[in-house]
Amino acid sequence: MKSLNENLKNLNIKGLFKHPRLKMLDEFHRRINAERKAVDMKELPMRAVAIKTSHLSIEDLAYLLKRCSQSSNFSRCFFGSLKIK
Repeated sequence: MKSLNENLKNLNIKGLFKHPRLKMLDEFHRRINAERKAVDMKELPMRAVAIKTSHLSIEDLAYLLKRCSQSSNFSRCFFGSLKIK
């Protein structure tokens, strides 16, 4: 059995992003913050995006990512789609 120290030294960060949910959250985070930087706004942390989308299934996240990617304003489409009417 490997010790905890050996496991931490050999930690593969890219291996953590194999789950589709994490890949989509990373894409949302990157695109939203790119638009926010362009307008001189403060960046959102990854956990804010994760909390906003925590109630969505993986299929719903994929649909939301596709819909936001086709929109002219990614972050407006993202936050507007999550609003409850």
